[in-house]
Amino acid sequence: MIQWFTDVAEQAETGRKSAVRAVQAWQYLIAKASNRQLVRYGELAELMGYSDNRPLSYILGRIMDFCEINKIPPLTLIVVNADGIPGNGFTAEDSVAYNRTREEVFAFQWFKIIPPTVEEYMQGHHK
Repeated sequence: MIQWFTDVAEQAETGRKSAVRAVQAWQYLIAKASNRQLVRYGELAELMGYSDNRPLSYILGRIMDFCEINKIPPLTLIVVNADGIPGNGFTAEDSVAYNRTREEVFAFQWFKIIPPTVEEYMQGHHK
């Protein structure tokens, strides 16, 4: 049976919704990173069915925490605002090192690792 992220997230307990949506966002972000592409906040919000960017902070926070805990490049670095840089919520990297770290994100072998699960996202800092 096909499950839709929106339905599963709506049925999830508070606090778990962002972890479900992180699973969804991960897929898109690793595809973009593998193609050396940046993602605008609005683009990601629209893809996920949100009317604005506000829900993304918790979702991207889960992904950022997972990357930090597992010592892999900060995938969320490729999600950028209208100026082409990560928003204020991105804390995994000093803005001075942004270009170097972006290249690490682009070069990482994202499709060779098993994607994180909802449970793994729940273990992060953004509860």
